[in-house]
Amino acid sequence: MESVVMSIGKEAISQKEPLIILFDESATEELRKFSVIQQFKTKDIKKIAVGDCLFFDDQKYTIKSVGPVANQHLEEMGHVSIVFKEAGSEDQLANALYVEPFELPNIKEGTVIRYA
Repeated sequence: MESVVMSIGKEAISQKEPLIILFDESATEELRKFSVIQQFKTKDIKKIAVGDCLFFDDQKYTIKSVGPVANQHLEEMGHVSIVFKEAGSEDQLANALYVEPFELPNIKEGTVIRYA
């Protein structure tokens, strides 16, 4: 499953917050300020599981935890939050994929995101 970054909101990426919020093109203008907008190349959304990999171009991340609604939101609205830190036992985001390494990827318009 692959998508392409179409736009990056002005407040979407912060070095202080190890988080990237992804949405498809259905995101509202308000959400777009805080989100990375992705366009899927195909609609064959696969279920993401612990141990799968996530690529931002050639930058590889391993999925360590999958929130209970992450797959559903990704399928319905291209929405998932990518968290670059440990998934604590409390305060986990229900729509998140927790990945490592714990560093934000370098992304730009045109970056290919691959869920593998």
